[in-house]
Amino acid sequence: MGGVQQWVVIRGHDRTRPLLLFFHGGPGASQLGAQRKYLPELEESYVVVNWDYRGAGKNYTPNIPPETMTMGHLLEEARELAVQLLHRFGQRKLFVMGQSFGALFGLRFIYTYPELVHAYVGVNQPTHRAEEERRSYEWVLGEAGSRDVAKAVHQLKEIGSPVDGLYKTMDDFVIQRRWLTKLGGVTYRKSPTQLNVISNLFTPELSWKERVRFPRGFAFSNTHLWAEFVEHNLFKEIKEVKVPVYFVAGEHDRICHDLIFDYADLLSAPHKEVIRFHSSGHIACFEEPEAFLNLMNRDL
Repeated sequence: MGGVQQWVVIRGHDRTRPLLLFFHGGPGASQLGAQRKYLPELEESYVVVNWDYRGAGKNYTPNIPPETMTMGHLLEEARELAVQLLHRFGQRKLFVMGQSFGALFGLRFIYTYPELVHAYVGVNQPTHRAEEERRSYEWVLGEAGSRDVAKAVHQLKEIGSPVDGLYKTMDDFVIQRRWLTKLGGVTYRKSPTQLNVISNLFTPELSWKERVRFPRGFAFSNTHLWAEFVEHNLFKEIKEVKVPVYFVAGEHDRICHDLIFDYADLLSAPHKEVIRFHSSGHIACFEEPEAFLNLMNRDL
């Protein structure tokens, strides 16, 4: 795809089941292992396709041209993959699922290529990234103050609120996310390291060389995609889609907050739902896998 060989992991019990193309989060955060660990039952109902984007997971190499690291380029590669999958499995359309960054990417995909898609499931769907980052900063600063965590208050005031979704440095961004994680704004009850790092880093699909490169791919992808990611405002960019959409919102998600409810009100679609997961944060599909499987086993 895109003129280079790329890894794709396809798993399922029955090749006649519907295709489900999963777009992972990040950018650069391959979720091969988390899906295998927390949602193996998906493979009973679907042929599940995990594709690490160019620059992430199994598809990171040090010689990737930086100019190819744009969402537009990745979208074209995703289209190539979808067309190949439909041809290989003899199907007319596929289902699309995205989480976090992958959900914004996924919504752009279904908007651009609706003819390829049955329905879309967006988990912790970003909408207006700059506003979400502003709210995330305000929440963690307020939470640190109410809990009297002086070190957090000092560090957060020192870095200041993001401007147009961006902190002054990547170190400042890391400080905000570190305190957001510690104060419960990323996941609920379960550790994000357990959910989204260990399971993905040690999945059997990765070789030891790929495990060593995994953090480099994450850093590389963020370096080249983050600024473009936070520019997006779906309230202005995408007001109508031509396929059914289902949005999963974690009640304790302080990265995306609840803007998805306002966005869903605005969005025109053949069918639209926002499903609240009450015991989840920003990784709802892995935090409440049973509830997520119940959704995916409906007639979407």
